[in-house]
Amino acid sequence: MTRLKWAKNHPLAGTLSSILTVLLSVTLLTGMTGVPEALVGTQEPTVTLDFVGDILLASSVGDLISREGPMAPWEGVKTALAEADFTIGNLECAVGTSGTPMPDKTYTFRADPKSVQGLVEAGFDLVSLANNHTLDFGTQCLLETIDCVSAAGIVPIGAGKDETSARAPHILEKNGIKVGFLATNMVVPTISWAAKGQNPGMAVDYSAWNDNIVSRIKDLSQEADVVIILIHWGEERKTQLEDWVVSMEKTLRQAGADIIIGTHPHILQGIRYDGKTVTAHSLGNFVFTTRADFPACQAGGILRITVSKESVQNVQFLPTTIVWGKTHLVSGQDKSAALSSLAALSKPLGADLDPEGFVLPISFTDMWGHWARFTVARMSHTGVVEGYDDGKFWPERQVSKGEFAALFARATAATEDIVSSGTPEDFTLCQSSHWAYPYLRYLASRELISPSDQSWVPDLPCSRGDVARIMWMAKGSPTITEGSQSAAETLSDLIDLDPQSLAVALWATSSGLLKGYQDNTLRLEGTITRAEVCEMLWRYCSLLW
Repeated sequence: MTRLKWAKNHPLAGTLSSILTVLLSVTLLTGMTGVPEALVGTQEPTVTLDFVGDILLASSVGDLISREGPMAPWEGVKTALAEADFTIGNLECAVGTSGTPMPDKTYTFRADPKSVQGLVEAGFDLVSLANNHTLDFGTQCLLETIDCVSAAGIVPIGAGKDETSARAPHILEKNGIKVGFLATNMVVPTISWAAKGQNPGMAVDYSAWNDNIVSRIKDLSQEADVVIILIHWGEERKTQLEDWVVSMEKTLRQAGADIIIGTHPHILQGIRYDGKTVTAHSLGNFVFTTRADFPACQAGGILRITVSKESVQNVQFLPTTIVWGKTHLVSGQDKSAALSSLAALSKPLGADLDPEGFVLPISFTDMWGHWARFTVARMSHTGVVEGYDDGKFWPERQVSKGEFAALFARATAATEDIVSSGTPEDFTLCQSSHWAYPYLRYLASRELISPSDQSWVPDLPCSRGDVARIMWMAKGSPTITEGSQSAAETLSDLIDLDPQSLAVALWATSSGLLKGYQDNTLRLEGTITRAEVCEMLWRYCSLLW
């Protein structure tokens, strides 16, 4: 559906048809179905990617696997991971039986080759080996690790038998979408770990010497629809981002990276999401040893990103916790606390998280903490609403009837249908030069408003009753159920309504479009604010499923 532009400097812009694309994405994640094809049109193909943080299959996790089998760490998350098209993580250990521990290195990790079966059954498709542990037991064991992972049907990336293979990208493809991956490490105990020429090792880059990774991103952008960078960076156990990390992130995005997934800090750090690119600076530990003295190291999550050929469609974070080597999804108050904590870390980076973990760009400076902040963020992200030149949304400002007519018309019709709608002979609501003319004319042509009803001139304030009535009529003036009659007994200002207004009010309350106030009133005649319009339109879109 193409867009019909608002008049210059008009505060609302975009088309609500794009909301339904987001709603459909949420539907697929929550199990709800039935979005009418006529409303959403032909949906563009998408691919869903699950990213997790650091994976350690050695040490005490290795002991767990020896006792209970390769799937012991994964049982609590395998169902969730199975929902993605591709699953990606950072394998932070060598895998094999060869080699000796690197001298003078505090922690060296080597897992039993049998442990890789857990990655297979958990659904992993690709893992990064570009980190500070896959060479703990030398180059021979690194090559054995690559062989073990490859033999299991999982793609190892970021390390290889020579520099070419270590730096080589990999493209996963599904539904006609090519998703390209590069992996690099910026935290190495010694430069000898870097693959050079014909020598085995891993991809290594530095913040001040990044021409190699930058050029590879640009090259990959010519081959793949989506470019993803898996990068080992930062400082352990710190939520504050280092200046060099922020600078490197900017460099990667400018080079063409769509998604950047960071590892190494072993705790969660903030997420940056501007509606186009995503950076998860650290996803924390996913499967790792338990450190009772540092609970933050047990917190991690699944970052679920849905992409199309053109853009990132949505981003969701599913919090997890590690309990003695076994990873579980968290729920209830623990989930709320985890999401609130990550939202606080992400706020300085311009992102917010709703109660279900969906990551949303913060578009307006005055919406943080507002009751409608998530709905407004979604509608802003999909291009439905815009703020003002001062960077604010002004959620409590009143909406005119012309503004609502425009939003509703564009929510339910293609632009060509709005433009081509006939003008009723007695249309007197506004001149054809008025920016709201095509929208009011369209509603009048559908007999949703009277073409000569002067209560619907565009610059008058819109009321809750106006909004509810248009929605009710557009739905075919549905009859109310007997159970809905109880609302008339609890909402005191419904008693004296005419029959049609009462039917509208009862339908709106029973369907969840409108909710009463604490004084048991519905206030249909009260003016409606920008925030309230966003909320009602979002709920109305849900009713159309």
